[in-house]
Amino acid sequence: MPSSQRSKAKAVGNGKVRIEEVARMAEVSPATVSRVLNHPEIVRSALREKVQKAIEALAYKPDNAARALMSRKTRTVGIVVPTLRTSIFAEGIEALQTRLSERNYTLLIAASQYDSDRELQEVRTLTDRGVDGIVLVGNTHLPETYEAVRRSGIPFLTTYVSDSRDDVPAIGIDNESATYDMTRYLLGLGHREFGIIANTQTSSDRSRARVVGIRRALKDAGIALDTSRIIKANYSVMHGRAGLRELLLRDPTITAIICTTDTLAIGALAEAREMGLRVPQDLSITGFDDIELAAQLEPPLTTISMPAGEIGQAAADHLLNAIDGIPIPLSMALPYRLVVRASTAKPRTRQLPPMQR
Repeated sequence: MPSSQRSKAKAVGNGKVRIEEVARMAEVSPATVSRVLNHPEIVRSALREKVQKAIEALAYKPDNAARALMSRKTRTVGIVVPTLRTSIFAEGIEALQTRLSERNYTLLIAASQYDSDRELQEVRTLTDRGVDGIVLVGNTHLPETYEAVRRSGIPFLTTYVSDSRDDVPAIGIDNESATYDMTRYLLGLGHREFGIIANTQTSSDRSRARVVGIRRALKDAGIALDTSRIIKANYSVMHGRAGLRELLLRDPTITAIICTTDTLAIGALAEAREMGLRVPQDLSITGFDDIELAAQLEPPLTTISMPAGEIGQAAADHLLNAIDGIPIPLSMALPYRLVVRASTAKPRTRQLPPMQR
């Protein structure tokens, strides 16, 4: 940067630089600077980089308070997730926040702990704070939750599911198809005796859809799944451990256990080891989400990879478009991936030793 520009940057780097000064340094119009700040995706990368360099050189700080007053926007977005204890939601939140910050929006985060009443309370708090938009997770919400958002007049969408309901835009994956594919893979290995450990909180429609996908694949293969082979669990490692032990006590002929989350599968793997069972020689175990730990387990976990980062980015882009009055699609299905690792193999040929509680 020329010395004259450096001295100017030093002199005015106090937060009071005007947009016209940025435009002058970047040799563009003030309107172009505004577009870079508010809609960077529509500006050519070379031009965007030129403006960004001028912004950094002059230490330019947009007057967000004035912009909010004129536009009646707070430049904040709220998200309510079921829990902050799992990396699959943390990854999505990080991607959402990163993309929003590129447009000078702040993200407010709340967790419902899989409690629909608490989710309603958090949504009301966010609307009372004047957020410009709201992101939810899944399709199972109280009617009052939808009513609270619609009454506020702000756009909202839901994530981690791809099927839109009640005219609410949805961005995510087809959870049912994902477990259908997982089950077909296990059937291809030769498995016919299945057990399921499912996260079944009332608000977890994603896990319910995953159970539907498993049952549909088994039905297509001519296999009936008795309800005794489905363990309803909460979202925890301990429930995964207890679920595996209970399944094998009920029916020791089971050779494959499908868990609707990686967290449950981690518990199942730990309990199998505690019971003296070898995975995958004695028992195949699968998860869902492909959290970072899944590849580091012993054995590494076969699972479905959830594109959480892409979901967060797409949610930000769609919601910001909706805030700006640009129509957005009702449904966006992102690709998932079956990740085959060492926790699955052909079914065992030996009989398991007697199980004890």
